[in-house]
Amino acid sequence: MSVKLIIIRHGAAVAGADHDSERRLTPEGEVQAAHAAAWVAGRLPGARILSSPYRRAVQTAMEVARAQDSRIHETTDLTPDKAPSQIVDSLLDCQHDVVLVSHLPLVGRLAALLTDGQIYDQPWSTAECWLLEGDLIAPGCMQVVSVWYPGLEY
Repeated sequence: MSVKLIIIRHGAAVAGADHDSERRLTPEGEVQAAHAAAWVAGRLPGARILSSPYRRAVQTAMEVARAQDSRIHETTDLTPDKAPSQIVDSLLDCQHDVVLVSHLPLVGRLAALLTDGQIYDQPWSTAECWLLEGDLIAPGCMQVVSVWYPGLEY
């Protein structure tokens, strides 16, 4: 049995705020999030949705949840300063499909760890989504099945 994982970077957010965690999506970011949500819903309906508690990530995750008639689970494991290995450890025994909504540099580092077994900075556009699949969510055990970013048809 394989497990699927979609990693999403939040949509475009307003620049500079007194508290980074409170930055909101811009109108463009809201559109990006809606398009990303439609792409995700067509690939992983019913997946568990985990999100960083930062406002822009929650706003993006809410679009995904709305498109799937689901709900989000916020976790501080997905804030920008967390280690990718910490997320992998928490998902190692996961037997269900998962959608993660987070930030740079974490999304790129997590994707690199899962696909190549090592951590490095993978470039990532706002609202970009990667669908990974593997026998388990572990370093070097997943492969990229599909990628979406704003500007592509879904």
